[in-house]
Amino acid sequence: MNKKILSESDVGSYRLPRKLSNAVMTLKLESETHVPDLMTRIRILESVAVVAQKDKVARFFDGDANLKISVKYMSESTDILKSIKIISKKIKELPGVKNVIVHEFNKRKVSLRGKRIVI
Repeated sequence: MNKKILSESDVGSYRLPRKLSNAVMTLKLESETHVPDLMTRIRILESVAVVAQKDKVARFFDGDANLKISVKYMSESTDILKSIKIISKKIKELPGVKNVIVHEFNKRKVSLRGKRIVI
């Protein structure tokens, strides 16, 4: 899928070609996942501009954890669901991430056919 977010013609421009999108999501993590390293890995993903932790890490008795984050990124698609799936799949592919639950997109709650979006 090796697409460029910015084309060569955009480099001379002072404005971004598209607005940044903001998604709030919860990541279910494996027990050995080091949160600061995971946050760094998310920050270096293509299209990601900002990542922030929204809440304390919730650890469970089996060692797994939930991490609520906010991700600002330049969407590769104008379709909301497609945009959410692309960024969620990129994050899910990172080591230590079991699944991604998306709660909000651009400050609006999102669902798919009345159910939460889980990638």
